[in-house]
Order: sequence, then C-alpha cells, then structure tokens
Amino acid sequence: MDSYDDDERELNRKKENAADDTKGGLEEMGDKMKSGAKAMGNKMKDTHKDMDTEYNKEKLKEDVD
Repeated sequence: MDSYDDDERELNRKKENAADDTKGGLEEMGDKMKSGAKAMGNKMKDTHKDMDTEYNKEKLKEDVD
C-alpha cells in the first residue's frame, strides 16, 4: 500500500512540475511576442531603425518590468 501511495505522490509531483514548466514557457513566449510586436511597431514608425536593435530594446524593457 505504501509503495502505491508513494508512486501516486511522485506522479502528482511530476505532473505539477510539468505544468509549472509549461506555464513558464508560455509566459516567456508571450513576452517575446509582445517585444516583437512592439519592435515591429517602432520599425513601421521609423523604417531606418534596425529590427534586431528594436527587439532587444523592447525585450530589455519587458525583463525590467
């Protein structure tokens, strides 16, 4: 009986860890998309701006927030 309970607890802990990892990955992806969208908007306002530079500036702003 104890072995079954231990296995069930271990399985639940793994599920929670997987859910936390997925949530973190989704949040990171959302931040990247937001930074990219802002960079694209800045590029459209001023076509002389470098897209990579604008993305990195927006990414830094997101990291600070």
